[in-house]
Amino acid sequence: MHGFGPVRLPHYDGRAAGPHSLLADVAAWVGSEPIRRLLEPHGGALPGTGTADDLAYLEAFSAVHWDFRAGRERHETAPAPLGPEQERLVADAAIALGLGADAKPYRRHYTHVLVLGGLVASCLFRTRFAAELLSDGVTADNVTGVGGFRRLGDADLEAAAVSGLPHHGFEVDAIEASLKRAFDLRGEPRVDEGGDPRTAPGRAWKVATYEAGPMTVRAVAAPSSRPDRRRADTVDTCRFWADEVVDLAPGDSVLVVTSSPYTAFQHCDAIAHMGLPYGCAVDTVGVDPAALLEPHLRKPHTASGYLQEVRSAVRSMQRLYDAAYAAARGSGMKARSAAAR
Repeated sequence: MHGFGPVRLPHYDGRAAGPHSLLADVAAWVGSEPIRRLLEPHGGALPGTGTADDLAYLEAFSAVHWDFRAGRERHETAPAPLGPEQERLVADAAIALGLGADAKPYRRHYTHVLVLGGLVASCLFRTRFAAELLSDGVTADNVTGVGGFRRLGDADLEAAAVSGLPHHGFEVDAIEASLKRAFDLRGEPRVDEGGDPRTAPGRAWKVATYEAGPMTVRAVAAPSSRPDRRRADTVDTCRFWADEVVDLAPGDSVLVVTSSPYTAFQHCDAIAHMGLPYGCAVDTVGVDPAALLEPHLRKPHTASGYLQEVRSAVRSMQRLYDAAYAAARGSGMKARSAAAR
């Protein structure tokens, strides 16, 4: 064992912690011992001339040594073999850096629980995890599953068939069906939608709303900000959800639910695109796909997979650092302007 202590992911509560605390949190994560140790097998070392320089170095280094996808989707990427000692190092470092499954919600109540979609298997176990959290003492006013108009592939269709999950061909249908199963939703939803996902998926959108007692449950697919070039990405979806569906506001709190290897990068993106712009608190928790009871949903961790997600976390830390730096400069300029008046 390498004995790494846990490195806290950036924390943002929308009120007490401002952008300056985020800059400090990113700096601590980037300069941590697990990061430094991950560089050593390839002779890498942080320049140590500032957080921005360290992040730029890590992004370039990880593009060479930790990018095993080469443009492919995650589920299309085969594990890369590493030596036994490096396998242990990577696993220990990844867990310490926040890619593990030990995170628990900070709060007992959230305005919103936001379940991120993906492959059918992910939709199933993430919505179930969210329901388990809400049956185990955490409360929420709203639960939303976000997906997209991505056509389900062979792996999706196989998982849906084995799990007995009804679907209509798109990821958003899978997240909606998973929500209905996890939260035992009955009756027909109110559906607001636009566009044709079969002919123009970049312009299509959908919001299916269920009332579950005091809680509102939704499945959401967003239009793309670049509809002629691609489908909606996660940023498009979060902004559409925040602006057009729930009117996210200061004082709100959001619990993002994902899979544990993706916790670090998706948490940073959530703060950058929701916490800072809307002034709301953001926490992120991940369910461990390697520990699921169902063999057809279970996905073991690999060292190369962990390294890929450390790279994803580095890139998201860059985005968060830039957003926090801009916010800190903006707040400083406002304070100086107020003082001058």
